[in-house]
Amino acid sequence: MMRVNVKPLTHWIIYRGYSVRFKSRKPQQVTGLLMTPDGQIEFTYDPEAMIVQLPEERIIINEHGWELTREA
Repeated sequence: MMRVNVKPLTHWIIYRGYSVRFKSRKPQQVTGLLMTPDGQIEFTYDPEAMIVQLPEERIIINEHGWELTREA
């Protein structure tokens, strides 16, 4: 089975000052909980497209974890 590349996501999490608890790490989608200063947030991550989907926004990141666009 192929390992999912979560390195860009991990960098993004570190840059934001969050911590993470992964629920699943599949090639098509990674899910989990982000621990933020405001509480826990469920997320999904598309490793191929490098898109972090939060409940109220979608964030596209690059291979280094930098945010490229944010959509509400």
